[in-house]
Amino acid sequence: MEHHFYLVLLLLGFSWCTFAQNITVMPGFAEECVWRNNSRSCLDPCSGYTVLDQPWRSTSYGSGMNCDSNKRGWYRFVGQGGERMPEACVPMYRCNTRAPLWLSGLHPGQNDGIVNRLVCTHWNENCCLWSTTVQVKACVGGYFVYKLEGTPACTLSYCTDPDYIGSPCSQCGADEECQLVNGVWSCVCSQGVNTSDISSLEPQLECGANQIKVSLEKCVLNKLGFQDVVMYLNDDRCAGFEEQRNSTLISVVTPTQGGQCGTQLTKNDTHATYSNTLYLGNGTIIRDNEVKINFQCSYPLDMEISLATAIRPIVSSINIHVGGTGLFTVKMALYESPNYTSPYEGPMAVLSTDARLYVGVMVTSGDLSRFVLLLDSCYATPTQNSTGPPKYFIIQNRCPNPKDATISVEENGAASHAKFSLQVFRFVGNHSLVYLHCQCRLCDTRTEQCRPRCSGGGSRRAAAAEPGYVLHLGPIVQRGSEAEAEASSAHGGKTRHRQKRFAGHFALRPMDVSEPAEELESRWELLCRYAGSEALPPRLREASV
Repeated sequence: MEHHFYLVLLLLGFSWCTFAQNITVMPGFAEECVWRNNSRSCLDPCSGYTVLDQPWRSTSYGSGMNCDSNKRGWYRFVGQGGERMPEACVPMYRCNTRAPLWLSGLHPGQNDGIVNRLVCTHWNENCCLWSTTVQVKACVGGYFVYKLEGTPACTLSYCTDPDYIGSPCSQCGADEECQLVNGVWSCVCSQGVNTSDISSLEPQLECGANQIKVSLEKCVLNKLGFQDVVMYLNDDRCAGFEEQRNSTLISVVTPTQGGQCGTQLTKNDTHATYSNTLYLGNGTIIRDNEVKINFQCSYPLDMEISLATAIRPIVSSINIHVGGTGLFTVKMALYESPNYTSPYEGPMAVLSTDARLYVGVMVTSGDLSRFVLLLDSCYATPTQNSTGPPKYFIIQNRCPNPKDATISVEENGAASHAKFSLQVFRFVGNHSLVYLHCQCRLCDTRTEQCRPRCSGGGSRRAAAAEPGYVLHLGPIVQRGSEAEAEASSAHGGKTRHRQKRFAGHFALRPMDVSEPAEELESRWELLCRYAGSEALPPRLREASV
């Protein structure tokens, strides 16, 4: 049988080659043109072809009886068997046939148009015992089309290479095309990118909570002559990088923070604005004027943003772990006004006893799709010791202290933040400092009643049913008190002989050892903050001056 097959091919080989040589070939053209009824008609074969998607065309498939004698016209190979013909000799009895056909030569490039290539048949241990010419074109999108001329006899089949499956340029952007450049498929800017005026550059600006990103399309820059793009901000250490989105972008990122990457922060009563300048160059040296693009992001001030934009806010922070849901960061801060957009800054908050203190607690990170922030209790102490007496409860069992009419709980157990306010006070006796402590937790809205039900006697929920996390904040100092005077005096002299003058201020007003030890320690810490001392003294339970 094999000898009979060999004889048939020998008899038909001449007519197959002759037939192929009589075909009109137009190498280098992008379209195939034919004359019909005395008129010339042209068609791009990349838009008019038949799909061959049989997986058994793969060179890894074994023997079979397929015959491609009827395959005449433009074809595209697709599917798991491979999407282009192999460029190396294929063993006999592969591709579901007996004598496989392979491409003797390299595939064309994107700009080569329609080319002629030799197709060989492997039989009788000869990789190219018979051959014919086919036409091939590389199409936009990274695929090829082939004009096949059938086969002279059966069984012969056109094979596919299983190493080439899918687009070789799967990462191309919307403004790019997949082209074969110097034998390698790559994404190149499409001809549709149309810009010639550098003044029309419009960066993409993303104003995020944690970072600001400014981006320019790489193809647009290439069209303007920027082949070796260099981008950076006011601080040139914040440089550009390439990223792939819908199109290929060159981007620069700066943290949403004043001073970072040369970013400037300005604030008014309603907004915080971050501004910077994007510098654009071509290569590492500059001969013409450097391109500069100013940009800015404005954020409406709220409780969290105003805290992030403050220079030195009075703030406390803790991390809360909730099993199976991740890590959450909770912060508590002191604010000057009921809009909660002006946090107190510095080492302490100084208020008169007729002023109101506004306290904001918020979750600043973590997935809050099922949780709200709940304050179980908040109380004040005259020292940093949160466990010892005396304690004055502001919120207890989720609800405000009913005996203090100045307390107002604006939000609790309903969102990712909580707010409350009260009139400032000081403790009876020789106490001039106030510290706040709030026990909080994350309440699961799917399984718990999170919003407090407060009426008269307080919440119906039993006290301390679940342990929480405690935030500590302070000190709060009464305006005109000796503690404020001592701290202010220490702050004024901290630039000259800090430690010596710090001790001198204690000599001016000896501490009374009858004061509680925690009070003495809190005062000493406060003075250390203002005087610049970094080393705190030991506990003063037996202090004497």
